[in-house]
Amino acid sequence: MVRSVFSSPPCESIQNERSELMPNVFAYDPSNERSNFAIPGLQHKYRETVLLFVAQDCHSICDWCFRKRIFEGESLSYDTVVNADDALDYIREHTEVRSVLMTGGDALLARPDLLKTLCDGIAEMDHIHNIRFGTRALVHDPDHYAEVLPRYGAKKTYVVLHIVRPREVRPALKKVIERFPGYSFLVQTPLLRGINDDSEVLAELWYECARAGLQPYYVFQNRPTIGNEKYGLTFREGHDVFSGAQALCTGVVKTPRYVMSNKSGKWEIVGMDSADEVILRCHQGVNPLMVGTLRSAVADEVWWDLPEDDRYLTDISGTAFTRVSGD
Repeated sequence: MVRSVFSSPPCESIQNERSELMPNVFAYDPSNERSNFAIPGLQHKYRETVLLFVAQDCHSICDWCFRKRIFEGESLSYDTVVNADDALDYIREHTEVRSVLMTGGDALLARPDLLKTLCDGIAEMDHIHNIRFGTRALVHDPDHYAEVLPRYGAKKTYVVLHIVRPREVRPALKKVIERFPGYSFLVQTPLLRGINDDSEVLAELWYECARAGLQPYYVFQNRPTIGNEKYGLTFREGHDVFSGAQALCTGVVKTPRYVMSNKSGKWEIVGMDSADEVILRCHQGVNPLMVGTLRSAVADEVWWDLPEDDRYLTDISGTAFTRVSGD
């Protein structure tokens, strides 16, 4: 494996500025994934979605990875490749689950027999609507990883690609998309200082995706994982980049949401309320009753979460499962 590091301007002043703004936010598990594990290798954060760790490797390790704990000796005890039988038993029992997301690491670096066992088992479950594979490997080496892309058609299949710049949408990747007409290809993009924090670059990426048959899905506020300080943007900066890109695109192209994924859920950053605050709307929550609620965050900070005593976190009656600690 090769660590993937892209050039960026000197970042010492950026790191110092971010540290002064939020001195305690940077951590190896900034969104508290440890609280989402139901069994080793399986997270059940949102009622309708189960996340499976199917690999602990990547084609290359992005310098801005939010799970770099796995590669830097800081893994949680439950950061393990899931046991297929245990995972299938859990999903079979939890009929509220509609979607299974396979990730890691990179889903396309999983053992083929593990993916086949999981997909075959899920195919027999009527309550599962779709399967998602999270990957960046297919962007790095489309020809090779197209051969290992699972070919199971019993459930609606989404391939969620991690793409950060327009030039990554290469002809070889477009050919792979053409080979799998029954699959839906989505794109997730973290906003990264010095790489894609430019409205014109982001808009060009969305247009390139649309031409290739890819649907931009989420643009993420970069999680404040230790080592990511130099890539972080404040909410104000991120909002300016994202809304500027939207202004350059037609309606059918500007499909992604600008979101952050924190301990309490996935929050869409919908706009500026004033010169000092951004408005957040809950898109998915650990408590489903949170969805659609609004909050505000300081525009010049890089991260936000609900306070521990918020009623939606202290009363989780809307959830249908029990979490364990993945420490």
